[in-house]
Amino acid sequence: TTAAAAACYYSGKALPDCRLVGSTCETYLLEKSRVVGHDENERTYHVFYQLLAAPEDAKREFWEKLVNTSCESFRYVGSTTTTMIEGKTDAQRWETTRQALELLQVKDERLKTLMRAVCV
Repeated sequence: TTAAAAACYYSGKALPDCRLVGSTCETYLLEKSRVVGHDENERTYHVFYQLLAAPEDAKREFWEKLVNTSCESFRYVGSTTTTMIEGKTDAQRWETTRQALELLQVKDERLKTLMRAVCV
C-alpha cells in the first residue's frame, strides 16, 4: 500500500524494511489560548476532534465519559461548523492518526494511556 511504501523511507532514503531507525523531534509550546478557546471558524487541537469522531467502542475503551459525546459536549472543544479538512472527515483522520501511531508501536495499552492523557 502507499502508506506501507511511504513508511519504508527516511529522509528520502529507502530502507530495507520498515523498522524505525531514526527520527527527529521538534519542540512546540502549547498555546494556552488555543486550548481554552478559539476564534470563530477555528478549532483547537485536531486530535480532540478526531478522538470525538472515533468509533464508540474505541471511545469507551479510552474513557467511559466519551461515549455518546460530540464536540458540543466539551466546553474547550466547543461547537464547530467544520466537518472536513482537505477532503477528510475527523473520523477518517482519526483512523490515519491511529495507524501512524501504530507504526511507532503506540497501540493497545500505550495508545489507551496516551488517549486518556488527552481526555483528562
